[in-house]
Amino acid sequence: LQNKEYVCRGHDYERLEAFQQRMLSEFPQAIAMQHPNHPDDSILQCDAQYLQIYAVTPIPDNIDVLQMDRVPDRIKSFYRVNNIRKFRYDRPFHKGPKDKENEFKSLWIERTTLTLTHSLPGISRWFEVERRELVEVSPLENAIQVVENKNQELRTLISQYQHKQMHGNINLLSMCLNGVIDAAVNGGIARYQEAFFDKDYITKHPGDAEKITQLKDLMQEQVHVLGVGLAVHEKYVHPEMRPLHKKLIDQFQMMRSSLYH
Repeated sequence: LQNKEYVCRGHDYERLEAFQQRMLSEFPQAIAMQHPNHPDDSILQCDAQYLQIYAVTPIPDNIDVLQMDRVPDRIKSFYRVNNIRKFRYDRPFHKGPKDKENEFKSLWIERTTLTLTHSLPGISRWFEVERRELVEVSPLENAIQVVENKNQELRTLISQYQHKQMHGNINLLSMCLNGVIDAAVNGGIARYQEAFFDKDYITKHPGDAEKITQLKDLMQEQVHVLGVGLAVHEKYVHPEMRPLHKKLIDQFQMMRSSLYH
């Protein structure tokens, strides 16, 4: 096992802390490393036992299935976490001076992609990493991915309520809508606007014009998706939760007008 990397599928509903404890009980002499950075030679070549454990995100192969509207969400959720050979983890870092007013301007992502010898899950619950690739994701590309992922999460959740897959309890939708709208009013999307839509940034980064347009389109799409979500929320919201719904509507109007502005 020395100096090897594996991706392991934990037990159902197992928290990362519980998995770490399970591994450390199997290797009682091991020292747990507290960071996901790649270990240096002093660690790789020493006599002591070290264990480095962190969470990774699956990268699905069947993208076509996930993008088809007619495929049920339960089937999509299966393909998101099964028959996976590639996984990734992201480490945020600041390149150049950090802008105290708006840290998104200098927030880069160091993205490591791990490719396994076999797809998970298989006969075994863990397989060895045969290749690792490292790329840096620019602040603008990161913003695009964050908004795109949030739009996808919202669409999936709204669809579940529309198709009666979620019954009675509207709390999950309330929390999700509140998280996005509140962040957009108090920072979030507004920070992206300040960082990437001002004349100074556009002048300094002429090659980013297409990506800036893509981010604008995704933001407008988010406004549309939130509008649909609020309509669904109004339909199912409990009378006691009406004040929250009214607050969401008011904040949504502010968010929409600031985006159009």
